[in-house]
Amino acid sequence: MKPRILMALPQLPQDPASGAARTAQTAVEMAAEAGFEVRVLATTATERARGDDALSYLRNFDLDVAVEPPSSSHGRELRFVQRGIPYTLLDTGRFPFTGWEPTHGRKFDRLFDQELEGFLPDLVLTYGGGAGDTRRHRRAHLAHARVVCCVFNYAYLERRFFDAVDAVLTPSEFLARRYRETLGVESTPLPTPVDWDDVVAPERDPIFATMVNPSVEKGLFFFARLAEEIGKRQPKIALLAIESRGTAGMLLDAGLRGGFDLRRHENIMIGGAVPKPRDIFENTRVLLVPSVWEEPSARVVAEALVNGVPPLVSDRGGLAESANGAGLVLPLPPDLTMETRKPVPPAAVELWLEAIVKLCFDEEFYRQTVERTRAAAAIYRRDSLAPRYVDFFRGVLAAPARH
Repeated sequence: MKPRILMALPQLPQDPASGAARTAQTAVEMAAEAGFEVRVLATTATERARGDDALSYLRNFDLDVAVEPPSSSHGRELRFVQRGIPYTLLDTGRFPFTGWEPTHGRKFDRLFDQELEGFLPDLVLTYGGGAGDTRRHRRAHLAHARVVCCVFNYAYLERRFFDAVDAVLTPSEFLARRYRETLGVESTPLPTPVDWDDVVAPERDPIFATMVNPSVEKGLFFFARLAEEIGKRQPKIALLAIESRGTAGMLLDAGLRGGFDLRRHENIMIGGAVPKPRDIFENTRVLLVPSVWEEPSARVVAEALVNGVPPLVSDRGGLAESANGAGLVLPLPPDLTMETRKPVPPAAVELWLEAIVKLCFDEEFYRQTVERTRAAAAIYRRDSLAPRYVDFFRGVLAAPARH
């Protein structure tokens, strides 16, 4: 009998604003390709600042979605098959991924129990540290399933989150070390899997210096100043900000807090969230990732590498590890923190500005940088990464059961 994996997520697996969701989704797709039987139970909750109707969004993927009951506007179940994997999504309406549990938690628990009893998973792959999430961990154990928790951030830095967890998956050595040193929790760090079909742009016209998600944690107040300086001093460089949790309004407001109006620069453009990452990289020349918080890893950096797009990343967290020697690792001012609410001074962006100028106008330097980028992308190749994830899942199932 094929080993069975149930992926149970508190949000939309296809959420374009969540690297965690898409990482977990790609991981189980690789397991399915290796012969595991996989099913997915999740919600339609999203991290996007502007949540679209889930049914309309899913139809962007040409999915044949069955709605049960068809007359309901929320609390309905959306069922479809994507890449051979059956999905059941509980439509949680406009609730964010952290806010649906009080209203929809009881029904989600019923659906979860139905999967445990009907599908009989050998392994449950999940994440989330809310009371409902940990309750479902315990239910899975009672059903004799192994529980694998995907840890992609610092939200689990309490030992109680792992009471009913058999194995922990992390996306970087950096994050694995943090949990080991803080809690004594061991994990298996594996590079972020990316779906090359969804990520690699079939054609490239590299124009923009692109930032994805202009939010505070991603470097909003650094990017606002960088955009201002480029707009004033290098107006031939085209800048693009892609909305996600961070929006156009947030970026414009950040500039106004510094006393400048970014709307006066014709070379600064803002685009909405896109269904597939490849839509970002079709016209991206260089990716800007000035993250303020210590990112455990960055899926968008991996996506840039497989497109041959050099990333410029901050010297915080696991970003340098994600870049794998590609692009450039550049400093942020030490006093730029998550509490900062105004743009940094012009001098703070000088090294970033110089690097962008060189990558935009020095074609030989750009060619050499792209070559290093493509070489660094080897760690994200599916043919080398898929066996590591499959071996991890098989190892969890082969390990002695916890009591």
